[in-house]
Amino acid sequence: MELHEAGRLDEALTEVRTLLGDLEGADLSDPVLRESLFTARFEHAVLLTELGDLAAAQAAYGLAARTPADVDDPDQRHEVALATLNQGICLDALGDHGAAARVYAELADRFRDADDPVTADQIARARVNHAAALLADDQPAEAAALAGEVRATLDPRDVLSSEQHVMAARVEATALRTLGRLGEALDVLDDLTGVTREDEATRLQLAAAAEEASELLVEEERVADAVAVLDAALARQHEERDLEVAALLAQLAEVRERLTAD
Repeated sequence: MELHEAGRLDEALTEVRTLLGDLEGADLSDPVLRESLFTARFEHAVLLTELGDLAAAQAAYGLAARTPADVDDPDQRHEVALATLNQGICLDALGDHGAAARVYAELADRFRDADDPVTADQIARARVNHAAALLADDQPAEAAALAGEVRATLDPRDVLSSEQHVMAARVEATALRTLGRLGEALDVLDDLTGVTREDEATRLQLAAAAEEASELLVEEERVADAVAVLDAALARQHEERDLEVAALLAQLAEVRERLTAD
């Protein structure tokens, strides 16, 4: 891990593979050895991800997730969930959206009753990613249905679930737009007015949703309404301190300028 933090990724990979060899056949009834094996497998997958070998990384995350675990223990449960979630993300990045969707679905089903906040967040992310994978796999009707179902389960006023609520709305709206149901897509995006703005990740998603809503309105030749949506998104631009959110808001300001210039 020290080599990893120092950016010496190839050396770190060699070290973790040596450790994995040393742990082969370890007595996993020993909780320390079990945790060491999971950590080594997960670190191996992370290093492969950073080195750009996503095919090997997704397999490594899958192996980490299969490390024997007591899933009644919240700590071990969210370790398994995180490894599985990352496997799906790698598959998505490789363009294998069908396989990614299956991984997300299996994860959500396995831990659907998890009540600890960390695992619950990972399941929410998996379900939103599942909907996005269905959309990328040319299944917009299924994507819209799943995203709408997920959005309804996530409290937009809760900082812990607000980001995924908005992401689910964006996936649902994009799927509806793909199906030609523009009015319904706009209704979904218009339903985000009550979302908490406490978290910067949520504010970033809200800005992106405003941009998508403005595009839909322009597509319907409702330019004045599009400008109004952008104005609402930009109302607190001067207060924004997060650099990523501020950069996106600056882009929205440019879009507004072009629309009003036309």
